[in-house]
Amino acid sequence: MKIKHHTIAYDVLIRFVSFAKGITFHSVEENFTEGLKELETPYPSAILGNHVSEADIVALSLVYRRLNPKIKMIIPTREDILKPGFLNKEFRAKGILKWVFGIIDGSRLIPILMRYIGCVPVKRPFRDNSRELIKKGELRDQVDAEWTNLVTNIKRGKNLFMFPEGTYNQDGFLNQIKKGAYYLKTKIDTLHFNCFTLTYDSLSYKKSKLYIKYGKAFQLDPEKPVDTITGIVKSKLGENYTITLGNLTSFILLKLGKETQLKMEKLVNIINTLKEQIQFKLPQVSLASELTQSNFQTQLETLLQKLKIAKLVELTEGGFKTLEELYQIPKSLHNLKKSNIVLYHRNQLTAHLEQLEEIWNSRIQNEVQHF
Repeated sequence: MKIKHHTIAYDVLIRFVSFAKGITFHSVEENFTEGLKELETPYPSAILGNHVSEADIVALSLVYRRLNPKIKMIIPTREDILKPGFLNKEFRAKGILKWVFGIIDGSRLIPILMRYIGCVPVKRPFRDNSRELIKKGELRDQVDAEWTNLVTNIKRGKNLFMFPEGTYNQDGFLNQIKKGAYYLKTKIDTLHFNCFTLTYDSLSYKKSKLYIKYGKAFQLDPEKPVDTITGIVKSKLGENYTITLGNLTSFILLKLGKETQLKMEKLVNIINTLKEQIQFKLPQVSLASELTQSNFQTQLETLLQKLKIAKLVELTEGGFKTLEELYQIPKSLHNLKKSNIVLYHRNQLTAHLEQLEEIWNSRIQNEVQHF
């Protein structure tokens, strides 16, 4: 089979999308597993990533630069993104922005570009017109046809970008991993896998900072039970979340308890103690560059100011006090980022929580009780 090597036009279009990083993110920080400087994607490969938000589209364009080799991709995409009028339907813009979106929608620039770089429409359960397909008894056939299309494109010489969760995660960590990786491996026995994990810190800066952690190529055995395969994928993605100032501080705040008053200096000391222990006991975990620097107080002040606005903490002279609302668990975890942004960020550390709890209990808990 002929491998679909990328063309200059293909590369330029993806770089064009990547220019949106300055609008979308405060900045981007990348880390690699085991000292690698690229994302190993020998053909045929499926590149798996966690699915956080619409901003993942820009993140994918950044990930693409790290692929080795660079060949054309097949990218399953929400069906409605490739339909007319997507921007105004999705964002419900008003005023001049509605006018600008209308021009872009009318030009059909987005679907043209996205189809060119390899996006193909897929239906999502209980979204789009899936309910209608269920009533007609046609949903299974539709899903089978979409998977067959992905397999066909891979066999034609393309690698695959895929979000194995299928939908955005809502609580900060991972949704249930679907069976896609297992299915693909049963159809293409030579298929390699690699992964990247996106961690967004929406607390420490005015705009979110994106951290990308790249994994190392691995194989999946289709003879293993499907639950074993999905468990491996979840582990690969979950362990590669970056520990950031936002999620580490969130972990600390939720350990402190209601109406705890703390000086900024004490919070900085706790963060530094945790950081040092993480570097010693979890050397494979990536730490955000802010945490490796001696002074991150400016970002910490931004974080606390955001939590004050959200009425989760109260600022005091030289410090803060935690409020009861911080510890309330929403009835629904849907859009947890909006209902409890601290819990949302703490949940990014789900794969590391057991080790962090051990560090807290052995090195920090007694000291906190004397504050």
